[in-house]
Amino acid sequence: MELRQLRYFVTLAEELHFGRAAAREHIVQSALSQQVRRLERELGVRLLDRSTHHVALTLAGTAFLVEAREILDHVSRAKQVARDAVAPSPMPPN
Repeated sequence: MELRQLRYFVTLAEELHFGRAAAREHIVQSALSQQVRRLERELGVRLLDRSTHHVALTLAGTAFLVEAREILDHVSRAKQVARDAVAPSPMPPN
């Protein structure tokens, strides 16, 4: 499982539209679809119900969305913690 797959899934879950989600991620729609399918294969569950004109989260997709968002939030915080660890400390006021 890759972080980009999680990000793509979260974006798609928010948009519920492959074209808009792909545009938001600055990738082509086929790449987005392929990565989400790979994620579903790895998990062994369908995250989305798809039809020609409709995208909806499955129960598994709804549950996974909560966890995927938490993972992405943790990664973002970890990046900031690492940056803060090497940033110079501000001078205390006199």
